[in-house]
Amino acid sequence: MRWILKLGLYLALAVAVAFLGYLLRRDAGFVYLRFQGWEIETSVVFVLLAALLVGVLALSLYVVLVRWPRRWGGWRRSRAGARLDQGLVLAQEDRLHDALRELLAASAQPAQRLSALLSAAHIANRRGEYGLVEEILRNASEVERGTDIAPLLSEVWRAQRGEESARMALATRAAAADASPLVLRAQLEDALANGRGEEAVGLLERLRAARQIGDREIAQLERRVMILALGAPGSREELAASWKRFAREERRDPAVLEALVSGERRVGGDGLAVEAIEKALGAEYSDALAELYATAPAAQPSARIRKAEALLGKHPQSAGLLRALAAFCRHGGLPGKALDYIRHALSLSASPATLAEFARVAAEHGDEERARLAWRLSAQAALGEALASEELSRLLR
Repeated sequence: MRWILKLGLYLALAVAVAFLGYLLRRDAGFVYLRFQGWEIETSVVFVLLAALLVGVLALSLYVVLVRWPRRWGGWRRSRAGARLDQGLVLAQEDRLHDALRELLAASAQPAQRLSALLSAAHIANRRGEYGLVEEILRNASEVERGTDIAPLLSEVWRAQRGEESARMALATRAAAADASPLVLRAQLEDALANGRGEEAVGLLERLRAARQIGDREIAQLERRVMILALGAPGSREELAASWKRFAREERRDPAVLEALVSGERRVGGDGLAVEAIEKALGAEYSDALAELYATAPAAQPSARIRKAEALLGKHPQSAGLLRALAAFCRHGGLPGKALDYIRHALSLSASPATLAEFARVAAEHGDEERARLAWRLSAQAALGEALASEELSRLLR
Protein backbone atom coordinates (compact mmCIF):
# COMPACT_ATOMS: atom_id res chain seq x y z
CA MET A 1 0.00 0.00 0.00
CA ARG A 2 2.81 2.41 0.81
CA TRP A 3 4.40 2.08 -2.64
CA ILE A 4 1.07 3.09 -4.21
CA LEU A 5 1.04 6.25 -2.09
CA LYS A 6 4.62 7.05 -3.03
CA LEU A 7 3.89 6.49 -6.71
CA GLY A 8 0.85 8.77 -6.51
CA LEU A 9 2.95 11.45 -4.81
CA TYR A 10 5.64 11.29 -7.48
CA LEU A 11 3.04 11.50 -10.26
CA ALA A 12 1.40 14.52 -8.64
CA LEU A 13 4.80 16.20 -8.29
CA ALA A 14 5.61 15.50 -11.96
CA VAL A 15 2.25 16.94 -13.07
CA ALA A 16 2.85 20.06 -10.94
CA VAL A 17 6.33 20.56 -12.44
CA ALA A 18 5.02 20.05 -15.96
CA PHE A 19 2.22 22.52 -15.38
CA LEU A 20 4.66 25.09 -13.94
CA GLY A 21 6.92 24.63 -16.95
CA TYR A 22 3.98 25.15 -19.27
CA LEU A 23 3.06 28.42 -17.52
CA LEU A 24 6.65 29.69 -17.58
CA ARG A 25 6.97 28.86 -21.25
CA ARG A 26 3.89 30.89 -22.10
CA ASP A 27 5.05 33.77 -19.95
CA ALA A 28 8.57 33.71 -18.41
CA GLY A 29 7.64 36.67 -16.19
CA PHE A 30 9.71 39.66 -15.17
CA VAL A 31 11.49 40.42 -11.89
CA TYR A 32 12.94 43.82 -11.01
CA LEU A 33 15.10 44.33 -7.90
CA ARG A 34 16.60 47.60 -6.71
CA PHE A 35 18.78 47.86 -3.58
CA GLN A 36 21.42 50.42 -2.52
CA GLY A 37 21.77 51.71 -6.08
CA TRP A 38 21.94 48.21 -7.54
CA GLU A 39 19.31 47.19 -10.07
CA ILE A 40 18.59 43.70 -11.33
CA GLU A 41 16.19 42.82 -14.09
CA THR A 42 15.64 39.13 -14.81
CA SER A 43 13.05 36.47 -15.43
CA VAL A 44 11.21 34.28 -12.93
CA VAL A 45 13.01 31.21 -14.31
CA PHE A 46 16.39 32.66 -13.41
CA VAL A 47 15.20 33.55 -9.90
CA LEU A 48 13.94 29.99 -9.39
CA LEU A 49 17.24 28.53 -10.60
CA ALA A 50 19.20 30.89 -8.34
CA ALA A 51 16.99 29.93 -5.35
CA LEU A 52 17.52 26.25 -6.17
CA LEU A 53 21.27 26.75 -6.33
CA VAL A 54 21.31 28.59 -2.98
CA GLY A 55 19.19 25.83 -1.47
CA VAL A 56 21.57 23.13 -2.73
CA LEU A 57 24.54 25.07 -1.34
CA ALA A 58 22.85 25.50 2.06
CA LEU A 59 21.99 21.80 2.14
CA SER A 60 25.59 20.90 1.27
CA LEU A 61 26.92 23.08 4.08
CA TYR A 62 24.45 21.50 6.52
CA VAL A 63 25.53 17.98 5.50
CA VAL A 64 29.25 18.79 5.73
CA LEU A 65 29.13 20.79 8.97
CA VAL A 66 26.32 19.00 10.86
CA ARG A 67 25.27 15.64 9.43
CA TRP A 68 28.68 14.17 8.70
CA PRO A 69 30.18 14.99 12.16
CA ARG A 70 27.02 13.65 13.77
CA ARG A 71 27.22 10.44 11.75
CA TRP A 72 30.94 10.12 12.51
CA GLY A 73 30.24 10.51 16.22
CA GLY A 74 27.45 7.96 16.00
CA TRP A 75 29.73 5.53 14.20
CA ARG A 76 32.40 5.97 16.88
CA ARG A 77 29.84 5.39 19.64
CA SER A 78 28.53 2.33 17.84
CA ARG A 79 32.07 1.02 17.38
CA ALA A 80 32.91 1.62 21.04
CA GLY A 81 29.72 -0.19 22.09
CA ALA A 82 30.63 -3.13 19.87
CA ARG A 83 34.13 -3.28 21.36
CA LEU A 84 32.71 -3.12 24.87
CA ASP A 85 30.36 -5.98 24.05
CA GLN A 86 33.18 -7.98 22.45
CA GLY A 87 35.43 -7.40 25.46
CA LEU A 88 32.83 -8.67 27.90
CA VAL A 89 32.20 -11.77 25.76
CA LEU A 90 35.94 -12.48 25.54
CA ALA A 91 36.21 -12.12 29.32
CA GLN A 92 33.53 -14.78 29.76
CA GLU A 93 35.61 -17.06 27.52
CA ASP A 94 38.69 -16.36 29.72
CA ARG A 95 40.48 -14.70 26.82
CA LEU A 96 41.57 -12.04 29.25
CA HIS A 97 44.37 -10.45 27.23
CA ASP A 98 42.14 -9.88 24.20
CA ALA A 99 39.27 -8.75 26.42
CA LEU A 100 41.48 -6.21 28.16
CA ARG A 101 42.60 -4.78 24.81
CA GLU A 102 39.03 -4.41 23.54
CA LEU A 103 37.78 -2.80 26.75
CA LEU A 104 40.60 -0.27 26.93
CA ALA A 105 39.92 0.64 23.29
CA ALA A 106 36.21 1.07 24.08
CA SER A 107 37.04 3.39 27.00
CA ALA A 108 38.06 6.14 24.56
CA GLN A 109 34.38 6.92 23.96
CA PRO A 110 32.89 9.04 26.81
CA ALA A 111 29.55 7.22 26.83
CA GLN A 112 31.22 3.86 27.52
CA ARG A 113 34.31 5.11 29.36
CA LEU A 114 33.41 4.27 32.96
CA SER A 115 31.87 0.86 32.30
CA ALA A 116 34.76 -0.12 30.01
CA LEU A 117 37.40 1.01 32.52
CA LEU A 118 35.77 -0.78 35.46
CA SER A 119 35.44 -3.97 33.43
CA ALA A 120 39.07 -3.68 32.32
CA ALA A 121 40.17 -3.16 35.93
CA HIS A 122 38.29 -6.31 36.97
CA ILE A 123 40.02 -8.34 34.26
CA ALA A 124 43.44 -6.93 35.14
CA ASN A 125 42.78 -7.88 38.76
CA ARG A 126 41.95 -11.44 37.67
CA ARG A 127 45.24 -11.52 35.72
CA GLY A 128 47.18 -10.35 38.78
CA GLU A 129 48.36 -7.15 37.08
CA TYR A 130 47.87 -5.02 40.18
CA GLY A 131 49.86 -2.01 38.95
CA LEU A 132 47.65 -1.85 35.85
CA VAL A 133 44.57 -2.17 38.08
CA GLU A 134 45.52 0.93 40.05
CA GLU A 135 46.30 2.89 36.89
CA ILE A 136 42.95 1.99 35.31
CA LEU A 137 41.08 2.88 38.49
CA ARG A 138 42.85 6.24 38.66
CA ASN A 139 41.56 6.98 35.16
CA ALA A 140 38.08 5.79 36.17
CA SER A 141 38.09 8.11 39.20
CA GLU A 142 38.34 11.08 36.84
CA VAL A 143 34.91 10.26 35.43
CA GLU A 144 32.01 11.79 37.33
CA ARG A 145 30.36 8.55 38.46
CA GLY A 146 33.74 6.89 38.96
CA THR A 147 34.74 9.25 41.76
CA ASP A 148 33.11 6.97 44.35
CA ILE A 149 33.24 3.50 42.83
CA ALA A 150 36.90 3.50 41.70
CA PRO A 151 38.42 4.09 45.20
CA LEU A 152 35.96 1.58 46.64
CA LEU A 153 37.01 -1.14 44.20
CA SER A 154 40.66 -0.38 44.89
CA GLU A 155 40.16 -0.87 48.63
CA VAL A 156 38.15 -4.07 48.18
CA TRP A 157 40.70 -5.68 45.89
CA ARG A 158 43.67 -4.60 48.00
CA ALA A 159 41.95 -5.95 51.11
CA GLN A 160 41.42 -9.28 49.34
CA ARG A 161 45.17 -9.38 48.72
CA GLY A 162 45.78 -8.94 52.46
CA GLU A 163 46.75 -5.26 52.58
CA GLU A 164 46.14 -4.11 56.15
CA SER A 165 45.50 -0.44 55.34
CA ALA A 166 42.84 -1.44 52.81
CA ARG A 167 41.23 -3.81 55.31
CA MET A 168 40.99 -1.02 57.87
CA ALA A 169 39.51 1.35 55.29
CA LEU A 170 37.02 -1.33 54.28
CA ALA A 171 36.02 -1.89 57.91
CA THR A 172 35.35 1.85 58.25
CA ARG A 173 33.16 1.79 55.15
CA ALA A 174 31.29 -1.28 56.38
CA ALA A 175 30.48 0.47 59.65
CA ALA A 176 28.53 3.16 57.79
CA ALA A 177 24.75 2.75 57.73
CA ASP A 178 24.64 3.18 53.94
CA ALA A 179 27.48 0.76 53.15
CA SER A 180 27.12 -0.80 49.71
CA PRO A 181 26.54 -4.56 49.27
CA LEU A 182 30.02 -4.83 47.73
CA VAL A 183 31.59 -3.51 50.95
CA LEU A 184 29.41 -5.70 53.15
CA ARG A 185 30.20 -8.79 51.07
CA ALA A 186 33.96 -8.11 51.13
CA GLN A 187 33.89 -7.51 54.89
CA LEU A 188 31.84 -10.68 55.39
CA GLU A 189 34.41 -12.72 53.45
CA ASP A 190 37.16 -11.25 55.63
CA ALA A 191 35.21 -12.09 58.80
CA LEU A 192 34.66 -15.67 57.59
CA ALA A 193 38.33 -16.08 56.69
CA ASN A 194 39.47 -14.86 60.10
CA GLY A 195 36.88 -16.62 62.26
CA ARG A 196 34.94 -13.53 63.43
CA GLY A 197 31.60 -15.30 63.75
CA GLU A 198 29.58 -12.63 65.56
CA GLU A 199 30.62 -9.95 63.07
CA ALA A 200 29.81 -12.31 60.17
CA VAL A 201 26.28 -12.84 61.48
CA GLY A 202 25.64 -9.08 61.63
CA LEU A 203 27.02 -8.49 58.15
CA LEU A 204 24.90 -11.33 56.77
CA GLU A 205 21.75 -9.78 58.23
CA ARG A 206 22.59 -6.41 56.65
CA LEU A 207 23.17 -8.09 53.28
CA ARG A 208 19.85 -9.89 53.59
CA ALA A 209 18.07 -6.62 54.41
CA ALA A 210 19.64 -4.89 51.38
CA ARG A 211 17.90 -7.40 49.07
CA GLN A 212 20.55 -6.99 46.39
CA ILE A 213 21.88 -10.58 46.43
CA GLY A 214 20.00 -13.64 45.21
CA ASP A 215 18.36 -16.03 47.64
CA ARG A 216 20.67 -18.89 46.62
CA GLU A 217 23.80 -16.86 47.31
CA ILE A 218 22.40 -15.64 50.63
CA ALA A 219 21.68 -19.26 51.57
CA GLN A 220 25.27 -20.25 50.74
CA LEU A 221 26.66 -17.39 52.82
CA GLU A 222 24.32 -18.29 55.67
CA ARG A 223 25.57 -21.88 55.58
CA ARG A 224 29.19 -20.71 55.76
CA VAL A 225 28.37 -18.47 58.71
CA MET A 226 26.62 -21.37 60.44
CA ILE A 227 29.65 -23.61 59.88
CA LEU A 228 31.88 -20.90 61.33
CA ALA A 229 29.67 -20.61 64.40
CA LEU A 230 29.64 -24.40 64.78
CA GLY A 231 33.43 -24.58 64.67
CA ALA A 232 34.01 -21.79 67.21
CA PRO A 233 31.35 -22.03 69.95
CA GLY A 234 31.63 -20.32 73.29
CA SER A 235 30.14 -23.20 75.25
CA ARG A 236 28.66 -26.67 74.90
CA GLU A 237 25.18 -25.15 74.82
CA GLU A 238 26.15 -22.93 71.89
CA LEU A 239 27.65 -25.95 70.13
CA ALA A 240 24.44 -27.95 70.53
CA ALA A 241 22.30 -24.99 69.42
CA SER A 242 24.45 -24.42 66.34
CA TRP A 243 24.27 -28.12 65.44
CA LYS A 244 20.47 -28.11 65.61
CA ARG A 245 20.29 -25.41 62.93
CA PHE A 246 21.50 -27.83 60.26
CA ALA A 247 19.07 -29.99 58.32
CA ARG A 248 19.41 -33.77 58.23
CA GLU A 249 21.03 -33.80 54.80
CA GLU A 250 23.50 -31.09 55.80
CA ARG A 251 24.62 -33.11 58.82
CA ARG A 252 26.28 -35.59 56.43
CA ASP A 253 28.42 -32.92 54.77
CA PRO A 254 32.13 -33.43 55.64
CA ALA A 255 32.63 -29.65 55.97
CA VAL A 256 29.83 -29.41 58.55
CA LEU A 257 31.06 -32.48 60.44
CA GLU A 258 34.62 -31.18 60.42
CA ALA A 259 33.39 -27.93 61.99
CA LEU A 260 31.49 -29.98 64.59
CA VAL A 261 34.65 -31.92 65.49
CA SER A 262 36.58 -28.65 65.77
CA GLY A 263 33.89 -27.09 67.96
CA GLU A 264 33.71 -30.10 70.25
CA ARG A 265 37.49 -30.13 70.65
CA ARG A 266 37.26 -26.45 71.58
CA VAL A 267 34.64 -26.68 74.34
CA GLY A 268 34.65 -30.42 75.12
CA GLY A 269 31.66 -32.64 74.62
CA ASP A 270 29.93 -35.91 75.22
CA GLY A 271 30.47 -37.54 71.82
CA LEU A 272 28.14 -35.42 69.70
CA ALA A 273 30.62 -35.31 66.80
CA VAL A 274 31.49 -38.99 66.80
CA GLU A 275 27.83 -40.02 66.93
CA ALA A 276 27.00 -37.68 64.04
CA ILE A 277 29.84 -39.14 61.96
CA GLU A 278 28.69 -42.68 62.74
CA LYS A 279 25.21 -41.86 61.46
CA ALA A 280 26.67 -40.29 58.32
CA LEU A 281 28.91 -43.31 57.72
CA GLY A 282 25.96 -45.65 58.23
CA ALA A 283 23.94 -43.73 55.63
CA GLU A 284 26.73 -43.35 53.05
CA TYR A 285 30.36 -44.37 53.54
CA SER A 286 33.19 -42.15 52.31
CA ASP A 287 36.93 -42.15 52.96
CA ALA A 288 36.80 -38.47 53.96
CA LEU A 289 34.26 -39.22 56.70
CA ALA A 290 36.24 -42.25 57.85
CA GLU A 291 39.37 -40.10 58.20
CA LEU A 292 37.38 -37.49 60.11
CA TYR A 293 35.91 -40.21 62.33
CA ALA A 294 39.39 -41.03 63.58
CA THR A 295 39.94 -37.44 64.78
CA ALA A 296 36.63 -36.98 66.63
CA PRO A 297 36.69 -36.78 70.43
CA ALA A 298 35.35 -40.11 71.71
CA ALA A 299 33.32 -40.39 74.90
CA GLN A 300 32.50 -43.93 76.15
CA PRO A 301 35.21 -45.71 74.12
CA SER A 302 33.69 -49.17 74.59
CA ALA A 303 30.45 -48.14 72.85
CA ARG A 304 32.45 -46.43 70.10
CA ILE A 305 34.53 -49.58 69.56
CA ARG A 306 31.43 -51.72 69.00
CA LYS A 307 29.96 -49.31 66.46
CA ALA A 308 33.29 -48.82 64.70
CA GLU A 309 33.80 -52.58 64.43
CA ALA A 310 30.32 -52.95 62.95
CA LEU A 311 31.23 -50.33 60.31
CA LEU A 312 34.57 -52.03 59.70
CA GLY A 313 32.75 -55.30 58.96
CA LYS A 314 31.16 -53.54 55.97
CA HIS A 315 34.37 -51.75 54.90
CA PRO A 316 37.30 -53.93 56.02
CA GLN A 317 39.90 -52.05 53.92
CA SER A 318 39.14 -48.61 55.34
CA ALA A 319 42.32 -47.10 56.76
CA GLY A 320 40.29 -44.35 58.41
CA LEU A 321 38.06 -46.77 60.30
CA LEU A 322 41.08 -48.82 61.38
CA ARG A 323 42.82 -45.69 62.67
CA ALA A 324 39.65 -44.65 64.48
CA LEU A 325 39.43 -48.10 66.13
CA ALA A 326 43.08 -47.85 67.17
CA ALA A 327 42.39 -44.47 68.81
CA PHE A 328 39.23 -45.75 70.54
CA CYS A 329 41.04 -48.85 71.85
CA ARG A 330 43.93 -46.71 73.08
CA HIS A 331 41.53 -44.45 75.00
CA GLY A 332 39.66 -47.52 76.26
CA GLY A 333 42.76 -49.13 77.75
CA LEU A 334 43.14 -51.83 75.07
CA PRO A 335 46.66 -51.21 73.75
CA GLY A 336 46.97 -54.72 72.23
CA LYS A 337 43.92 -54.31 70.03
CA ALA A 338 44.97 -50.75 69.26
CA LEU A 339 48.34 -52.00 67.98
CA ASP A 340 46.67 -54.62 65.76
CA TYR A 341 44.32 -52.07 64.24
CA ILE A 342 46.99 -49.42 63.65
CA ARG A 343 49.33 -51.94 62.03
CA HIS A 344 46.57 -52.96 59.64
CA ALA A 345 45.84 -49.29 58.91
CA LEU A 346 49.54 -48.57 58.30
CA SER A 347 49.77 -51.47 55.85
CA LEU A 348 46.97 -49.82 53.85
CA SER A 349 48.05 -46.18 54.06
CA ALA A 350 51.24 -44.65 55.47
CA SER A 351 49.62 -41.22 55.94
CA PRO A 352 50.98 -38.69 58.47
CA ALA A 353 47.90 -39.14 60.70
CA THR A 354 48.24 -42.96 60.68
CA LEU A 355 51.94 -42.75 61.54
CA ALA A 356 51.19 -40.27 64.33
CA GLU A 357 48.56 -42.62 65.80
CA PHE A 358 51.05 -45.49 65.51
CA ALA A 359 53.52 -43.41 67.54
CA ARG A 360 50.92 -42.85 70.28
CA VAL A 361 50.00 -46.55 70.42
CA ALA A 362 53.69 -47.56 70.52
CA ALA A 363 54.26 -45.12 73.37
CA GLU A 364 51.35 -46.73 75.26
CA HIS A 365 53.16 -50.06 74.85
CA GLY A 366 56.36 -48.56 76.14
CA ASP A 367 58.12 -49.05 72.79
CA GLU A 368 59.85 -45.67 72.70
CA GLU A 369 62.15 -46.58 69.82
CA ARG A 370 59.27 -47.35 67.45
CA ALA A 371 57.35 -44.34 68.74
CA ARG A 372 60.27 -42.03 67.86
CA LEU A 373 60.62 -43.68 64.44
CA ALA A 374 56.89 -43.30 63.77
CA TRP A 375 56.96 -39.62 64.78
CA ARG A 376 59.90 -38.99 62.44
CA LEU A 377 58.22 -40.79 59.54
CA SER A 378 54.98 -38.87 60.22
CA ALA A 379 56.86 -35.57 59.93
CA GLN A 380 58.53 -36.70 56.70
CA ALA A 381 55.19 -37.79 55.22
CA ALA A 382 53.63 -34.45 56.21
CA LEU A 383 56.45 -32.66 54.34
CA GLY A 384 55.88 -34.80 51.26
CA GLU A 385 59.18 -36.69 51.57
CA ALA A 386 59.48 -40.29 50.42
CA LEU A 387 59.49 -42.89 53.20
CA ALA A 388 62.04 -45.68 53.28
CA SER A 389 60.38 -49.08 52.94
CA GLU A 390 62.88 -50.59 55.40
CA GLU A 391 61.79 -48.20 58.13
CA LEU A 392 58.11 -48.87 57.47
CA SER A 393 58.84 -52.61 57.68
CA ARG A 394 60.41 -52.06 61.11
CA LEU A 395 57.14 -50.58 62.33
CA LEU A 396 55.06 -53.47 60.98
CA ARG A 397 57.12 -56.28 62.51
